Order: sequence, then C-alpha cells, then structure tokens
Amino acid sequence: MDNTRLIPPFHPLAADRIPEWGAAVLSDVTPEFVDRLDAGVGDLLTVRLHVPATAPVRAVEIRRIRDGAHHRVAMDHDGDGRWRGTLAVDGEGPLHWHFILQTDRGPYFYTQLGMHSVPPTEDHDFVHLPAATVPEWVAGAVFYQIFPDRFAKGDPNAGRRPAEYEFDGGHPLVLDWDQEPLEFADGRCQDFFNGDLEGIRQRLDYLQDLGVTAVYVTPIFAARTTHRYDCIDYRSVDEALGGDAALERLATEMHARGMRLVVDVSINHTGSDHPWFRRAQDDPDSREAAFYYHNDDGSVAFWHGVPTLPQLNYTSTELRDEIWGRPDAVVRRWLRDPWRIDGWRFDVANQTGRRGRDQFGHEIWRAVRRAVKETNPEAWIVGEHWEDAVDYLLGDQWDGAMNYVGCGSPLRRWAGELSRFEHDYPHYPPRSAAAEGGRTFGGRELAQMIVQHGSRLAGAIQHSQLNVLDTHDIHRVHHHREVFSWEIYRGIVMLQFLLPGAPSIWYGDEVGLAGHARSVEGCRYPMEWDPARWDRRFRTLYRTLARLKSGDPAMRTGAFRVIAADDESLVAARISVRHRRAFLLVLNRRADRGTVAFSPGPLVRPGELFGDGGTATFRDVIPRDEDPVVVTPGRVSVPLEARRSRLLRIDYP
Repeated sequence: MDNTRLIPPFHPLAADRIPEWGAAVLSDVTPEFVDRLDAGVGDLLTVRLHVPATAPVRAVEIRRIRDGAHHRVAMDHDGDGRWRGTLAVDGEGPLHWHFILQTDRGPYFYTQLGMHSVPPTEDHDFVHLPAATVPEWVAGAVFYQIFPDRFAKGDPNAGRRPAEYEFDGGHPLVLDWDQEPLEFADGRCQDFFNGDLEGIRQRLDYLQDLGVTAVYVTPIFAARTTHRYDCIDYRSVDEALGGDAALERLATEMHARGMRLVVDVSINHTGSDHPWFRRAQDDPDSREAAFYYHNDDGSVAFWHGVPTLPQLNYTSTELRDEIWGRPDAVVRRWLRDPWRIDGWRFDVANQTGRRGRDQFGHEIWRAVRRAVKETNPEAWIVGEHWEDAVDYLLGDQWDGAMNYVGCGSPLRRWAGELSRFEHDYPHYPPRSAAAEGGRTFGGRELAQMIVQHGSRLAGAIQHSQLNVLDTHDIHRVHHHREVFSWEIYRGIVMLQFLLPGAPSIWYGDEVGLAGHARSVEGCRYPMEWDPARWDRRFRTLYRTLARLKSGDPAMRTGAFRVIAADDESLVAARISVRHRRAFLLVLNRRADRGTVAFSPGPLVRPGELFGDGGTATFRDVIPRDEDPVVVTPGRVSVPLEARRSRLLRIDYP
C-alpha cells in the first residue's frame, strides 16, 4: 500500500495564482544575492535573481523608489536563469526593492514573501540599510544563555552568605548544588546556589566543544536577588559573582578564543535598594527623585506593580546622561577596556520609557544605539520583546530582538502549546492546545507565523535575530509533559537552527536538565555536570546542530525558504548557490510511517539537477538508518518514521 503524501507548495498569499515555475524563483539579501552588503551612500549595490532556465521569462526589472517615485532598473541576463542588476545607494534611508518578471502572460512580482500575481505593496520588499551598523558576526553565532547563579561554581571565595542582608521580606539562603530551587513564596528569589563568572570561564572548553560561539548572561550587576534584574549598582559587577575582575578575566579569555560575550541589563527599572531610589525616597527634592515615576497620589510607580522594581522616568535629562549620555555612561562603560563586552541584551525593552502620556521608547533606543555604536560599531543590541518588534528593527534602534514571535512562539505552538498571548495571565502552568479545545497549528500556520515576521525585516536584521526556544522567562519545552514528544521536540530544534539568525541554547537544554513547568523557577535548576545523568539524545542533537550552524556557510547565510506545507508537515531549506549546497528540513508530525513528496521549488537552481534523475547527494545531518531520499523529475520523496523529522544536507556536483 502506497503511503505517500504529496505536500502542496507553500505561499502565504493564497489568492495569488502562481505558475509552477514560480516556486523555483529565488533571491535574498545575503552575500549569495547581494554584493557589497556594507555599501554606503554613493556606492553601487549589485543584486541577483535566480529563475528556472525553462521559465518563460523574457525580461526582469528591479522596482525601487527613487526621489519619491516609482523607478525601474533593467536586469541583465547572465544565462541559465541568472539575472543581475545594479542599484545606486542614494541616501542613508532604507533602500528597498522587489522584482518584476515579464512573461507573455503578463508580469509576475517577487518579494521576500515569494511570487505574486498582483502588484505587491512594499511591506515585504528586499531591504538594504546603508546607514545601519549591524554586526555581521551574529549571523553565524550560536548563543548559549546562562543564568550565572545556576551554571557553575568556580571561585570558592565568591558567593552570597546566608542571611547576609534583609530584603523584600526575606534574606539570602544558600543551597547545595543538588537541591531544587525554591518557589518564590519560600525563597523570595534569594535562594542562591552561588554559581559565578569564574565558573563560566572554567567551562569554556565545554561550551566550545558543544559548538557555542557566544554567551549571553542574564544580569551580573550588583543586586539582591538571584535573577539580578533588581540592579543596585550599574557600575559594579556583583561581588557574589566575582566582581569586575571576574568579568575582565571571562571576557579576555573568551575573546582570545574567538568567542563573544553579551550582557543583560534593565534600564527600564532599578531595584528598590538602589542608592538612587533610596535617595529619592529620603529627599523628594533631590535629583534622584526625578529619576522615578510616581502615581497621581504621590506613591512610587513600580513596573507592573512589582514592589522591588521602581520604573525609571526618562523625562530626567540627568538620568539620560547616567545611562547613555556621558562618556562614562552605563551603556558605554562596559563596552570599553578592560571588559570590552560584545553587546547588550536589554530587558523589557519594548516597555522602557513608556508610561501613560510619556512614550519615549523609540527616542530612547535611538539615543542608546548612537551611544553603543559610537563606542563599538560591532557591538550587538538585542531587545526583549515577546510580540511584533518590527518598529524597533528598522536599523535605527535594535539590531535584533529575542525572537519569540518568529521562532519560539510558532515552534511551541506546532508542538502543541498555546502561546502565552492566546490566553490570560498567569501562564503557569502552561496550557496545551488540546486541553483548550483541540485546535493545533498545522504546517501552513507554522510557516505563516515564521514568514510573516521575517519577510518584513531588512536582510541584515533578519540574520541578527536571537532565535529562542527556551529562556529564563518560560518553562522548558521538555518539561511540559502534556505536549512533549522527543521526535516533535527534535524537529522544532532543527527548525530553530535552520532559521536565519542566531539560535540560543538555554543552559542545560543540551543535557535534558531536570526541572518542572509549574512555575518559572522550574526552568532555573542548577546545571547538571555529571555526564552519567545527561540525556545523550539532547546532547547529540544540540552538539551536532551547533557545530553545523557555526561551521557551514549555507546554514549561516544561505537563503531561507519554506517550500511546502500541509496540516502535518513543513518543508523548509537554506540554500547556498555559491557553495552548491542546501540544507533541507522535512518537519513531520504525522502519527504513522509514510513518505512525504513535494516539488523541489528553489532547490532545482544549482545545476537544474532535479530534472535528470537526481545527481545531487542527500545525507542526513544526524544519521538514524533512514530510508534513502528518492528524486524523480519534479518531485522529491522523503521516507519518514512516525513523527520523525529529517534534516538533510544536499550537495550539488
């Protein structure tokens, strides 16, 4: 009995009537298709488009706006379906374009969404940002996110002492490494395991062996809690973590190894023990009193009502000077010697500078960007935003966002969870789609969530996203027992690494770290350092993908396309014409064994190989005795075990 399922091509605009050859058209804003990604004002930008050689296309034009008006640039045909055109970079603003393909049946249009049969709007144009300094190193980075208190102990002289101070109705408790973190009601976020920065430094061999190239640490500045988002001194690394010298040692060794270090900070609020806040409380006429918001009744305005996190008020010019204005301001200081951190992750960045009539958010981030880039043009700015962050990702504010909206949320939704924004707070315990009525997202919905976000971003910004699955703010997927399936999990992690941008591993995911999904404390268990207690399935998966992402140019900067999708499957690829290589993911949720078949779409381009019986080679990235892929003219057939996904490397002769 033939158990083959034919997957239709994916297109986000179902109303478009696209010819069969249209699925194979390909362009992108990467070095594959654009020369001089660093082109500035007065330079020329060469862009390329690949069209099947058999397609009835007689001319191609680039459509751009110049001097405020519609302008077309004719492209030259290099043969074998390759088209090339040149654009002048006239100003510092975004340069955007799409393609018009002329045929005897009329024009078709090509944007980041793919082919269109009707003239498209400019929302999904290809975009070049001549004035933006977006660090290129992020595109090939594999991040490892660390909660310093829970990762590793390295300095026996560092750490909190029991009952060291009183704070928020509690005091520090020091737990043994094999204990479980306390719930907030019991520990008040003061249950310390005393991991430190030296512990991270001593584990750099481990991280590099895993394939990690960059580390993102949650806050390290002086604070009272384990999470340290309640900063009490932006100018001092917490002594419990080893102090300023420990950060210097860590950063120095990481840089010597070619690794990057990004530090988390909140400039939206301080802790209630910050000297600024104490001074403001003691003296209402002090300059610090103007640093904080107050309610109409004169009481302190706390961020989301959390009584330890008073919100900063950026109507104060002196506060602005403290944070970014002065030469020694906070966001400048740590980018310089002797620390030279490689970037900032800004906590609750979309809410910073926003309260009632005061809406300074974009103004603040433009100013912060100028300060950061003046200090180090290669420093990375990533903001926390759980939803649509496009207003911050236009080249004048953030380089990237924690990509929940285009990565974490859709991948979790495919796995069976409800997004935290599909139901009311609190979001613990997590809810499954099945428990809320049974509707799950299929492959087309998953593709739509990914593509609708990425296609609105400039190419450099797409590749500068931080692609998250698990983080310090949400339960680990493998702890959600209602939805967790190893095969489904394995597939979504593959897709996380396939997407443009930098994947982020939440410490311990690579060993299947213990914990629970009842509260946020369950995702913050101490790291397991006994290899005998590691789940080797996780280790093999993450180590293979991390090394692949950082080491293979097709995975770093190849063009990304969703090729086909239905209710139970999604087919996506990263394609490098220059390196004659592609990576093909067949994401599968089908409950029985079968074969997924689909039209190869843009995978035909390198050498038109799918029309001659299939001379390209297909190899599983993680071999598991799979049946071979079958290639026939116009079709690729991939055998799959139940719920199993396959990531395939395709090499073209």
